[in-house]
Amino acid sequence: MKTINISTILQIVAVIFLIIIGYMTFNSSENWKVVTSELEKANQELRVSKDTLAVTKGLLENSRIEFKKMKAQKDLLIHQRDSLLFAFKRKNAKDWDELQNIKDSIQVNNNQLAKDRVLLEGLFGGNQ
Repeated sequence: MKTINISTILQIVAVIFLIIIGYMTFNSSENWKVVTSELEKANQELRVSKDTLAVTKGLLENSRIEFKKMKAQKDLLIHQRDSLLFAFKRKNAKDWDELQNIKDSIQVNNNQLAKDRVLLEGLFGGNQ
């Protein structure tokens, strides 16, 4: 019996007390309630963030569609302007050769106008 040192026994007793204190601390219902409530708060914040991201994604998609519509409208306006310019040039042309040079540009522009109108009718549901 004398071979066991007193400091070893005191160390064993101290470790046992630390284990008991640690067990009681982590098994305390109040600590678990705090941890559980914090986890619930974090979970709810994640749900709110997820909902916000979904709404933002929808708004971005709507914005993308609106930009596409605005670009189509811009293209239509540009081609209408070009058509008016070509019509003015045609009226003011001085000879037949100048009219022939403008003719091809007018045809290309009119084809593009028709395509733009079809595109706009598709985007706006045939309202234009």
